[in-house]
This record gives sequence, C-alpha cells and structure tokens, in this order.
Amino acid sequence: MSRLLDEQLVGQFFGVGSVGETNPEIPLEYIRPLAVPYWYQIPSIHEEDMIRQFGYVIEGFEDEDTFVVDVDMYVYREILEDDEPIVIDEEHAHGLYQLLNAGPYTHFKTQQTAPSTMAFSIRGSDGKQLVSQQMIRFFSALMRRFALGQLELLEKVCDNIILCQDDPAFGFVVAMVQREEAGGLTIDKLVHAIEEVFPQGAIPAYHYCEDWRALTVDGKHLLWDTMPKLAHIDVVSYPADIDNEQAEKINAFIERGGALVLGVLPNTDDGFKTSMEDTFVKNLHETVEKFTRAGVSIDLLGDNAMFSTQCGLSRASPELTREIHVMSSKFAREFRRVIERTT
Repeated sequence: MSRLLDEQLVGQFFGVGSVGETNPEIPLEYIRPLAVPYWYQIPSIHEEDMIRQFGYVIEGFEDEDTFVVDVDMYVYREILEDDEPIVIDEEHAHGLYQLLNAGPYTHFKTQQTAPSTMAFSIRGSDGKQLVSQQMIRFFSALMRRFALGQLELLEKVCDNIILCQDDPAFGFVVAMVQREEAGGLTIDKLVHAIEEVFPQGAIPAYHYCEDWRALTVDGKHLLWDTMPKLAHIDVVSYPADIDNEQAEKINAFIERGGALVLGVLPNTDDGFKTSMEDTFVKNLHETVEKFTRAGVSIDLLGDNAMFSTQCGLSRASPELTREIHVMSSKFAREFRRVIERTT
C-alpha cells in the first residue's frame, strides 16, 4: 500500500483543531502560512463546542445544560437513508470559512468529532448515554455525511485534504462494550463504524488523546491493527514506554501506509518549564529514543512522522498558541537532526 504521508509533510506541524482565541479572524494570520493549514475551531464561541458543532442538525437536539436528544424512527431513518452531504454552516465553523476564503492550499487538514464521542457525550431524555449498536450506526452515518460535506467545500480550494476524527471518549466506549453496557455493540462494529466515516478522496487521520498504549483488546491493538491512517497520539502524558510486541504492531501499521503524529508539546502555558524549542527537542529526543529502544524502526519512523501539541489549544493563552505555530517551522529540521543522531 502507498504511504499516506506525503514526504513533503514529514516533520511538519499537525494542528489539532481548537485554539484559545475569541476572534475567528486572528488565527488566520499564523495558520494560513503553515505547511498544513487546518480548520481552527474556537470553543469560546458557543456554537463551536465539538458536540454542538455537529449535533445541531439533529431534530430535537437540546444543549442547555447537557446535550440531549431523543432520536425517533423518522429522524433515525432520515439520517441513515439519505446519503447527501451535510455542509456545516458558518455559524458553527467560523475558522473553516475564513480559510476557505483565503485559499487555495496544496495540503489542508480538517477534523470532526468521531461517532463514538458523539454517542458518549449526548444523552437521551432518560439520562442514558446513546451508546448502542443502533446509535453508533446513527452517528457514523451522520458524521460520514458531514465528512462528505467538508470534502464538497474543501475540494474547491484544496489539492490534498486530511480529514481527522477527534475521539477523546473512545476508551470510555470501549470500556462500556467490555462491561456489556453498550446495547449489543461490539469492538469490531465500533471500529468499523469509525472507519466508515472516512470518505474516498480524503487522507484519513485519527486523534486519540488518552492512553493510546492501553488500547489492546483480545490481542488486537485498536490503533495499530486497524486501517492505515495518520494516528495522532499524546506522548507527553503517555510517554512511548511500550513493549516489543506493540513496537512491531507500529512497524506493521507504518508499513501498510500509516503514519504517526506525535503530540510532543504541552497544550497549556503551565506545561512549559523551559523554552518552547528546548521542550520540543527534549520531548522529541526522548520519544524517538523510547520508540527505537522498544523496536520501532528508525527508518520507518524517520519517514512517517509529524508533530503536534498533545491535544487541542483551547486552554492555552493566545500568546502561547501563536508562539507554537511560529516555532513549528523548526520542527522538520530538528526532527532530521534527532533521526541522524539516532541512526
């Protein structure tokens, strides 16, 4: 299988999505010049919460104190049986529309919430989370239509589109399945529902900000033993302390076309004890050293990695956010140096 990560993007910055700004025009200054500009989301704007951003199209969706919806058969069938793209509106995606107007782009990264996190975060009026085989299927169909809508918008101004699914609740849903609290949902069906969201024509990516090392169920790792994608993992809170078995799974994942996006930078101001550049180099060096010591191929890693913050920047100051984006122009150079020292 051909590699997903264009060699021009090796070592470049991969924006998670959220930023701590309040004015949607400001991030355009430091995101537009990136090697991979990305749809920046502004959670301080009420409509840009990662659940509300997509839940708003469901008839009966309520979001006063918590996210609540009762999906009746009519709404369920309408989402599943109509495969037309859903184009997110500007009210829920200010940054996306700012960037559309500032195109064109050779590479562009966009994102949306994964069906598992949508189901885990929204409840029925009875207070129960909407985690079941039927509702995962519903949210998978909904988010696929949003993905098609994003492609419809972006194809006009982008040559290569990376579409990332953000899935912070994935581990919680997996645990519900294992406890048999997920209405007949199985792990295989959950993974399949997530993979079905990716449309043809987009480069698939996936962001999981919890402990990626622990995603092994019945001998199968739920990142490395699934379809190739750009897999974004947090190596600040969850350092790359892995065994040889997981290292070999990562090698096989990359050989099939996948790539790693390593979240080596903290995402809050108090996460930095030294300068940003020193923090990046230190964390990068330690991560590469741990991966290679476990058995991850340095040759595969050196050709198939990008870098990021450990998660989104919604809790970072605007000053820190800008500094990270400006400093990211040095990522690729520093990565080459670390790889050369390791080989």
